[in-house]
Amino acid sequence: MNQSNVILWLISFVKPLRGKMSLAILLGIISNLSVIAIPIIGTRELWRLFSGEATNAMNAMLLMIGCGLLRGVARYCEQYLNHDIAFRLLAYIREQIFAVLRKLGPARLTGKRSGELITAITSDVEALEVFFAHTISPTFIALGTTVVSVGYLWSYNWVLALILLGGQLLVGVVIPIVGYQKSKKIGDAYQSALAEMNQYVMENVESLQDIAQYDLGEQRLEQLEKSGKSLNKQYKGRLKQSTLLQIISEAVLVGTAVGILLLGNTLNLPAETVITSTVLSLSSFGSVLALSGLGNALLTTLASGRRLYELVQEEAVVSFEDSEQELSQFSGAKLKDVSFAYEGTDKVVNQLSLDIEQGTVLGIGGESGSGKSTLLKLLMRYWDPQTGTIQISDTKLTQISERSLHQLEGVMEQTTFIFEDTIANNISLRKESYSIQEIEAAAQQAALHEWIISLPDGYDTMIGGQARSVSDGERQRFGLARLFLHDAPFLLLDEPTSNLDYINEQEILNALSSEAAEKTVFLISHRATTLAFADQQLFLEKGKLVTK
Repeated sequence: MNQSNVILWLISFVKPLRGKMSLAILLGIISNLSVIAIPIIGTRELWRLFSGEATNAMNAMLLMIGCGLLRGVARYCEQYLNHDIAFRLLAYIREQIFAVLRKLGPARLTGKRSGELITAITSDVEALEVFFAHTISPTFIALGTTVVSVGYLWSYNWVLALILLGGQLLVGVVIPIVGYQKSKKIGDAYQSALAEMNQYVMENVESLQDIAQYDLGEQRLEQLEKSGKSLNKQYKGRLKQSTLLQIISEAVLVGTAVGILLLGNTLNLPAETVITSTVLSLSSFGSVLALSGLGNALLTTLASGRRLYELVQEEAVVSFEDSEQELSQFSGAKLKDVSFAYEGTDKVVNQLSLDIEQGTVLGIGGESGSGKSTLLKLLMRYWDPQTGTIQISDTKLTQISERSLHQLEGVMEQTTFIFEDTIANNISLRKESYSIQEIEAAAQQAALHEWIISLPDGYDTMIGGQARSVSDGERQRFGLARLFLHDAPFLLLDEPTSNLDYINEQEILNALSSEAAEKTVFLISHRATTLAFADQQLFLEKGKLVTK
């Protein structure tokens, strides 16, 4: 990918705040010039004193104090503005990333590892702070400061001014570019190692029970330590590069000042000019020194920017932009000659036709990997089939609005996720439109209410995460409660009992049987005891539905 595209993309975020950015740059230039002015004023006043010329020490002192105060105020305001700009932009970019993830939907994200997404949303976005707060504004500040300081020295001697310009170009331009080129792979390697570490930690946390059961603790710790060492190695590489660039930059600063001092003497310039030029040289490198390590710092930033840019450039698998049909009633669903294949694979569903009549319970069985979940997700419009049509209530699925589709369909998967929140919020998913009475009614339908009221805090009990844990049976009942609270007419059940024992399985099915009698149910499962709940059973084999 062209790096310039990433940079232009990042710069585009600054446009709405360019007025505030311009003010920050102006304040930064004033701040740096104040720092340069203090030693020059002092040096010139001391020279006049030692030369026996008339001096006004009090005025010089007040002027230096004024420059110091101006420096403090301007520096504070510049830093405040730059960081305010940066964090506003980071918040805006996070909103865009979440909007993109929402647009891509679960279908596109099923191929992405959760650790990589967490790195993108957290570390990658945070890394952009270097670009917005420590790159754009400091670059223009260094440019403005250099023009003024070199121009001032030019008024004394153009040769000395060129030496100063050369030194500042080395520190502010050449060293960052060379440093960036030499360390180009470090940014990608470091972020890859960080994403790998995030992924591995998440996998370990989510599989603690299996790790303990199969005595894998020592093995997983060794792998975790190996990942940590890999991350540390990449970090040490960045640190070493940064230190080396700092040393070289400081050497150029000293070398430039010494060069001006020696050349001034060689050219027999006035002593005042030589001393003032040398002091000016030593004090004017502050702005470009801020850029000397920029190439190394931008490695991670641009690597993060590139990953985020690639993410936001992804196209959604399906689009609801042209789906404007609003439906409020469900009268059945139909699949006609539907074929679907994942990228680079054979057809999972092949010329499949199916009628799902209103008020019936249809069970779909088949071996793992036969395409049962794919068939369900086609009805949810995770993907559109390559050929054939899917209809709900005699309307093409591609014409139904996203809002209507979500209202018509209620989904329960084989694992119900429990948030670290109260029981009431876990059932309602924090939707304020549901009253506590409706939440309790849904819990009663899912056979959860009696258990909930037996707890000290009832519906305000914290569960999930580091709070109270729930059993697999309770977890699936939460999924049922959400399903009943949503009250959709078309229920899609994806292996809802696969993780349950026979007793819990039957309790879940009994709750469904009694409370979803008037619903249309599309149930997929590999368990015969679960499929027995259905009015009709079909089996998916080689992309076709057959009866047994």
